[in-house]
Amino acid sequence: MKLQSVFLIVIISLYISCDTGVSNEYLQNVTVDSKGLSCDGIKVLTYADKTNRTEFSYHESVFFLYDNMKGFTLKDSIAYPDMDLHVMTKSGDTLIALPNLFPTKQGFHQNDLNLRTNVIFAKPMLPDNEYVVAVNVSDKNSDAYYHWKRSFSVINSPLIKTKKNGLNYGKQYLFSRKRNQAIVDNVIQFNETVYLVIEDLDGITVDEYGNANVFASIRLTDANGMLINENDNLFPNLVNAEHLQEQLYGTIRVTNKNFKNPITCTFQLADVKNEKSLETTLEFTLIE
Repeated sequence: MKLQSVFLIVIISLYISCDTGVSNEYLQNVTVDSKGLSCDGIKVLTYADKTNRTEFSYHESVFFLYDNMKGFTLKDSIAYPDMDLHVMTKSGDTLIALPNLFPTKQGFHQNDLNLRTNVIFAKPMLPDNEYVVAVNVSDKNSDAYYHWKRSFSVINSPLIKTKKNGLNYGKQYLFSRKRNQAIVDNVIQFNETVYLVIEDLDGITVDEYGNANVFASIRLTDANGMLINENDNLFPNLVNAEHLQEQLYGTIRVTNKNFKNPITCTFQLADVKNEKSLETTLEFTLIE
C-alpha cells in the first residue's frame, strides 16, 4: 500500500483576512515583472516555522502569501483574480504547468482578498536538485498582472541519518497521514501515527518471480534507553520487489506518555541474499 498516490499537490486559494502569525520578513531575491498589480512582498510559511529560506526538505509543504496585493479592477467591491503556476528545472525544462487556477468567474470582496499559493516540494521534483517556481497572478477584468519567480532547493531531511552498506535510496522523509504532510522538525504528537518513508530503493536482489527476501526492523527508545516498542520482523514473507523499491515505510507511534524526550527511532533493512543493508536513525520530540 502506498502512503500517498498524489506526489505533488498545488493549492491556489484565498482566505479570510486574519492574523497568520507570519514574520515580517519577505522572500528575498525574487524576480518580479508586474503591470497594475503590486504587493508589499511575499511571505513564506510552513507548519513548522515562518521563514524566508529557499531550501526545503523533500515533501515539505510551503505557503507563499502575498502581502497587501492590490490593483484589481473592482466591480461592486469584488475582485476577480486568476493565477498560473509553473515549476521548471534549473535548465529551463517545464515539469509542471497549471494554468487558469481560478477558471470560473468567481469574485472575492476586496477585504477578503488575501492570496496564497501552496506548493509541496515532491515528485516530479526530487532531492538534491534546484527548481524554479514561477507564479503569475492576473486580473480577469483588466490586463494587470503580477509575475514572480524564484529558485528553490530540495533536499532529503538532514534530521534523518542513514548509514548505507550496499543499499541506496532516492528519497527519505517522515509523513503524517493525520496532518497530510511531511514532518520536517521531527516533532510528533502523542498517539499520532507517523511513517518513516524510503523511496527508490536500490541494491536488493530480485528472484525470478520478482520477489525480494529482506529483513527489516524498527525500534523506539527514550532518552534513558528505555524500550518503547519494537517490531523486529516487518517483512515475515517474501515481498514484491517492485513495490519495495518504489516505496517502503516503518510506522512510528507512541501511546504512552511516560517516556523522556528525545525519542530515538532506529530502522534497519537488510537483503538476506546479498547481505547489503542500511540503517536509519532519527530523534524526535513527543508532544501532547
